[in-house]
Amino acid sequence: MEVGTGEVFGRFLARVPEIVPDVASVVVTGDLTDLGLDEEYAALHAARAASPVPLHLLPGNHDHMNGTYEVVTSRYGHILHTADPAGYERHLGPRWYSFDLPGLHVVALDWHTHELGIDHEAQDAWIRADLGSIPSGTPWILLAHDQPWTSILDGLPWQPVATFSGHRHASRVVEVGATLHVNTPTPLFGALDFSPPSLRVVTWDGDRIGLRTRSLDGPASATFSVPEVRTVVPTTGPGGLLRWRHQLAGAGHRAAARVHGDTVLVAAQDEDRAAGGVEALDLATGALRWRAATGSAVKGTPAFHGDTVIAVAVSGDTVGLDLADGTERWRVPSPDPLRLFAFADPVVVRGTVVVGDVCHLRAHDATTGALCWERRDLSDYQSIAAVAAPVLAGDVLVVGTWPWPPTLIGLDPATGRTVWPAAASGGSAIGTPLHDGGVLYFAGLGFLGTTDAATGAPGWRRPLRLPWNPASPVATDRGIAVIDAGHEVLLLDRATGDELWRTRVEGDAPFALSSYQRTPHPLFAGPALFGERLLVPGLDGGLHVLDAATGAILRRVELGVPVAAPPVVAGGLVLLVRTDGGVLALDAGTLREADRS
Repeated sequence: MEVGTGEVFGRFLARVPEIVPDVASVVVTGDLTDLGLDEEYAALHAARAASPVPLHLLPGNHDHMNGTYEVVTSRYGHILHTADPAGYERHLGPRWYSFDLPGLHVVALDWHTHELGIDHEAQDAWIRADLGSIPSGTPWILLAHDQPWTSILDGLPWQPVATFSGHRHASRVVEVGATLHVNTPTPLFGALDFSPPSLRVVTWDGDRIGLRTRSLDGPASATFSVPEVRTVVPTTGPGGLLRWRHQLAGAGHRAAARVHGDTVLVAAQDEDRAAGGVEALDLATGALRWRAATGSAVKGTPAFHGDTVIAVAVSGDTVGLDLADGTERWRVPSPDPLRLFAFADPVVVRGTVVVGDVCHLRAHDATTGALCWERRDLSDYQSIAAVAAPVLAGDVLVVGTWPWPPTLIGLDPATGRTVWPAAASGGSAIGTPLHDGGVLYFAGLGFLGTTDAATGAPGWRRPLRLPWNPASPVATDRGIAVIDAGHEVLLLDRATGDELWRTRVEGDAPFALSSYQRTPHPLFAGPALFGERLLVPGLDGGLHVLDAATGAILRRVELGVPVAAPPVVAGGLVLLVRTDGGVLALDAGTLREADRS
């Protein structure tokens, strides 16, 4: 219920039987309050008393704040805050417990105090005794606020069939060994990985866990559900604008298409199981050339080096695929599949591919996958999934993503050594920065700012309306175009950040994707420059065409489903990846002529 209210939580609980008519109970994996205050617990009690469905609650880090916030590093190098579990125990009772469902044992732990070492020995002894009280090998699942790590899982008598967590405000489903690990966003507002408010319906058939992921607003298929795979439908559409469309084997989200020669590369994700991959399409026709499966969802745009396609699964597995047929040339297993949430694009830099984030950054040979260098000392471990990809800016590889460290870092791309330190740049990035003319333009927490790429020296800064804005700016002849996630497109002066024009775009969107937002908004993804036009995709299911010089809205093209990924202009086409996994190719010439009429 973090940054929510008891009233909001109560409304959600009231809707659950409508969304899932056969619901048996609701599991809430922590952050039941914002600051752990008595009045917040009172609101929770009121919502719980009015709930039409039974609740299973467990503590999160916010529930242990007790009105205070002091940052510490845990015994395993995790950036957290201190914990005082007294308030939770006073209001809700035991912080770890178990119960039984038909054919399935359920165990709940207090991840936060375990990670801090406050009571890990007591919890470890309890869970071993609890499992010892049931027949060996009985299927069981583990509930924890954050993704359980080896500190909890190692040494157990036998492993759970699944774990469920939510701390990271992200959607990730991976399989490690025989255990399915499921992290689910909050149902109350947009997530930190920019998923919509969502829930998961979990079933147990006596043999396996089943998942159905539902966004709380808009169509059920709006970001996560995997539609039925259809063959390409060759159609010219109204006015000949639609050249082709293709349905991915999974959903789409923030990852744009990548064009290499006559091949379109698109990432796919399946949020109802540990699955996803890369699909290669013919640029001219949209025909499927190959589909390569990965062990979990691919949420970053694939990269390429020569005739090798490189993709990173959310578990951190990195693969090199043959451009011609998708066969696997090399694979580098994730160094930490439990704790790595790999959402950022891989970036090819002078024959290497850079993957990971500031907690665990690695450069692999793009041809063989061999490790060239790695850095694990740029930041202590943090649990917020990074979506900002590294950027090669001249001779400097720039890395860094909100929240820590609080600024960007410049590295030598050949060795990974630090060129300019984090203290220099004056802010960290939410989305991937734009490098233009020796300057980095990036959206930080509530601002758009600049940094000198060679030295890291900070430049101008101007506020943005919504704090979490993952849209990368775009360079035009007249200035820097920026999406202020919500409703506005801005053109800013390169040198000063002064506003040259501002355009408000209206539209009915089914959900809010920006973090901590509940109000739907039409704009989210970055634009594409198309001659003298800006192509701005919308969560309202439209492609908004703006005059790049004046900001005037020239046209709206109906796409049918929200688009959260930037458009790509290539080969006389405008390529768009919808949130339902539909890939559309619009005829650029027809779009240009219709725009001028």
